[in-house]
Amino acid sequence: MKAKKYVLAIAIFGGMLFTAQATNIIDLDGQQTTKIEKRPGKIPSAG
Repeated sequence: MKAKKYVLAIAIFGGMLFTAQATNIIDLDGQQTTKIEKRPGKIPSAG
């Protein structure tokens, strides 16, 4: 019974750490500016 409680506690703690990590990654992505660079390119003709 004690082992079951420990496993449950570790699973909950790991889930909280994963959620915090994912939130940090999303915040970092939001801080970066998304810039589309246009470069001249040739469109190949079909046929």
